[in-house]
Amino acid sequence: MQGDFKIAAAQFGPVRGDVEENTRRHLRLIAAAVEEGANVVIFPELSLTGYEPDLARELAFTDTDARLAPFQAAAREQGVTLMVGAPVQEGEGKPHIGLFVISPEAPVFHYSKMHLHPGEDQHFAPGADEKVFTLQGVALGLAICADTGVATHARNTAAAGAVAYLSSVLITAGGYAEDTAKLQDYAQTHGMCVIMSNFSGPSGGWEPIGKSAVWIPSGDLLAQGPQTGEALVIGVKTEAGWSGYVRTV
Repeated sequence: MQGDFKIAAAQFGPVRGDVEENTRRHLRLIAAAVEEGANVVIFPELSLTGYEPDLARELAFTDTDARLAPFQAAAREQGVTLMVGAPVQEGEGKPHIGLFVISPEAPVFHYSKMHLHPGEDQHFAPGADEKVFTLQGVALGLAICADTGVATHARNTAAAGAVAYLSSVLITAGGYAEDTAKLQDYAQTHGMCVIMSNFSGPSGGWEPIGKSAVWIPSGDLLAQGPQTGEALVIGVKTEAGWSGYVRTV
């Protein structure tokens, strides 16, 4: 790694099933993250469609989907790696809950959520494997929502070498304390920086609470976003350790 490495967790409120409008909201946040010098921007669970299981098959993406072209252009032009959420269609079965990774030069790939919440299996199939990849010398592990509730997911991701655990979630007020306590524990137990991106507006009949956050490897909360509104919560890896801050958009 040369110089600082910045990871931005973006939060916003999605529009149900409106990929075009949600793309515009993504691009606005990406532009703000680029102004902050971000190397990576991660968005909440199913961010491009909203958390709308009943629309998943209709709206499902592939790695070569033309709807990802604006993100590929932004990645190339701005030199930033993007992680955007959408249903993923693989074969003829149910779609997966996916997180697409779009970088300036490499082909698009995705991670599929391994652990489903009760009821999600009506619309989605689970993924099979954890995902860790290296960007500019920093090993990043990916998680989507219920993955973070399964301790072995974080443990296996850390064992694969991840120094940062990037989680794309939908968390409501009722689950926030319990869910974030687990993320804090993973940071301390595994010596990883943990970064969480949550919606800050209604989706799929749920009321996400925003408050996207970064925990450093000691387990301390480094930065936390507001409960409502668009914002970036940014973790900065330096030679001396991690720092962080919040930018409202």
